[in-house]
Amino acid sequence: MEIADRVIIITGASSGIGQHTATHLAALGARLVLAARDAEALTMLAKELPGALAVPTDVTKPDEAVRLVEETLARFGRIDVLVNNAGRAMAKPVEHIDLDEYRQLWDLNVIAPLRLMQLVIPGMRESGGGQIVNISSQASTKYIPFIAGYASTKFALNNLSLTAREELAKDAITVSIVKPGIVDTDFGKNTPSPEPDALRLAPDGTLLPHVIAPAAVAAAVADVIRSGEAELDLVEG
Repeated sequence: MEIADRVIIITGASSGIGQHTATHLAALGARLVLAARDAEALTMLAKELPGALAVPTDVTKPDEAVRLVEETLARFGRIDVLVNNAGRAMAKPVEHIDLDEYRQLWDLNVIAPLRLMQLVIPGMRESGGGQIVNISSQASTKYIPFIAGYASTKFALNNLSLTAREELAKDAITVSIVKPGIVDTDFGKNTPSPEPDALRLAPDGTLLPHVIAPAAVAAAVADVIRSGEAELDLVEG
């Protein structure tokens, strides 16, 4: 799919991968709808991107997810692409995963993107097709100590996404996943169970060589939108 003039919803757009993806897609001519909980940051970003619509949204709340889709349709009349990016990390050994925290993680990383998929699919089908890109993780394919809580949610998202890809192919709706490794953002810290700095930083405070720039993930999202391929692994920037 060509990106210019496409109506694209990006969740988690106020920072990190989402913000870089929004900036990158805007430069390619996309018509953006930006969703995140941080209304102030979202509004500031929308002002920098011509024609972008900011819709402050907690994607875990069903009514706010519905409003996001409704406001997009009211402004643009259609949804061409959904980028499910909003998510949260968790770093705890399996033995000590707090079950309430895990339920909240599951709600954000799995239920919320599934809900948005279900909300946009009928309209995409009616308009002749569309694309859904779900941001997963390299952790979803590995067994990394202390990361199982997070990785298991992304494992589930992979299965939902690639199964939906098979189910929706007849409707010209393409579902893809992007699986980056560790990215240079605050993602691992913005959580009740933060990741250790050692995953990203050397003892002297410099970035480890395997850490990926968020701009590289943004470019990968654009590549997947163009190509429609099922999976894109991004293990280095």
